[in-house]
Amino acid sequence: MRLLFNILVLFFIFDFLSACAVCYGDPDEPAVKAVQAGIWFLLGVVSFVLSSIAMFIYNIIKKSREV
Repeated sequence: MRLLFNILVLFFIFDFLSACAVCYGDPDEPAVKAVQAGIWFLLGVVSFVLSSIAMFIYNIIKKSREV
């Protein structure tokens, strides 16, 4: 119980902590746009890899039914 109390106290005492300059800054800054582009790129990479795995599994199932 004391640990939970200490965690809550630390959580509410450190109110002065803010987000980083990229998160807290102007949405039209070049750094923010670069981070957003990076996020979209990584989402595209993850989507490509997952769809490739799904197609591989589909092809294995399809070929195993033919045999």
